[in-house]
Amino acid sequence: MSVSACLIVRDEAARVLGCLTAVRPFVDDVVVLDTGSADGTAELAAAAGARVRRLAWRDDFAAARNEALADCLGDWVLSLDADEVATGVPAWLAPLLAVCGAELDGLSVLVRNAGGPDARGLAAHREVKLLRRGRLRWAGRVHERPVRLDGGEPLVAALPEQTLSLVHHGYLEPAVVLAKAQRNARLSRLELAELQAAGAPVERIARTALDLGRSELASGRPDLALEPLRLGRDAPVGSPVWSWATDFLLRLAIEQGRPQEATALAAELFRAGAPAGYCRWLLAQALIAQGELGEAARLLAGLTELVDLSGNPLDGAQLDRARAACAAPARPAGRR
Repeated sequence: MSVSACLIVRDEAARVLGCLTAVRPFVDDVVVLDTGSADGTAELAAAAGARVRRLAWRDDFAAARNEALADCLGDWVLSLDADEVATGVPAWLAPLLAVCGAELDGLSVLVRNAGGPDARGLAAHREVKLLRRGRLRWAGRVHERPVRLDGGEPLVAALPEQTLSLVHHGYLEPAVVLAKAQRNARLSRLELAELQAAGAPVERIARTALDLGRSELASGRPDLALEPLRLGRDAPVGSPVWSWATDFLLRLAIEQGRPQEATALAAELFRAGAPAGYCRWLLAQALIAQGELGEAARLLAGLTELVDLSGNPLDGAQLDRARAACAAPARPAGRR
C-alpha cells in the first residue's frame, strides 16, 4: 500500500518544514498545493522533496483540497495542514492499511492540541484524515469534510493512535486563532447564502449554519451565532448536527443568563440519546446558574469522566470546576 501526504498551504514558511520532515517517514510522496504564499513556503516545500503546485485561492477549502487530492498517486492519502506534526511508528502504517477491509473509505486519526485542553476541555479529537484514493472527495467551503463521490457519508474506522497521530499547533497564538475564526465565519456565510438560494437539502443547510455559529462564537460574536445555531437545529433530532447546535445554544444560554432555556435544551439532548454523563454535567451547569446548587451536586455525584457528543474525552478539570461551583459560599461569622 502506497500513501501520499496532501497539504494546502499559504504563508507557512515557519512551519512547513517541520510538518514535512515529520510526515515523510510515513508516506511515499508529498503533494503541496500553495494558494498564494509570499514568504517562500512553496520554495521550501519543493526543496524538501514535495511536489508543489500553485493555485489561486478561491475562498473554498474543499475546492483546494480536491485539487491537491487529484495530484496524489498513493492508494491512500493522508490529508493534513502545515501546523500539524505526525508522530507514531511509520513502519506500521502500510501493513495496517493493507489489511483494511475493502469496504472502508477512510480512517480517522487522533489529533492532539499542542497547548493542552481548549476552553471546552478538549485535548484531542478524531478527524477523517486518511482517505482511500478514488473513493472520496471534499465538500464545504470551510470546515470541509470528506464525502463519497456520490455525496454520501463515508464508511470509516479509527486508526490506532500508536501507528499515527497528529499534534496540532494552530491554537497557540490567540491573534491567529481569532483571524482564522473570522475568516471561517465569512466563508460560512457565503456558503450558507449559496445553499439557501439554491434550495439545498435542509440537512446540508443546517450543517453549514452550525459551522457559521461555531465560527461566530470563536470570533467573539455570540449574538451573531444565535440565528445560525438555531437554524442548525433544523437537522433531524438526535443527528450530530442537531446535537452540536443544541449543545452550543445551551452553553450560550448559560453565558447570557438564560438558565431555564439551558435546562430545557439539556433535557432535549438527553431525550435524543446524547451521553448521559455529559448531559448531567451540562444540566448541572444550568442549575448552578439558577442557584440550585444541591440539585447540581446530586447530578455530578458519581461522575468520574466526561465524553462529549463525538465521543471525545474531556479534561477532568471540567468536572472539578463544576463541583467547586456547587459549594455554597461560607457565611461570614457574626453575620445573619
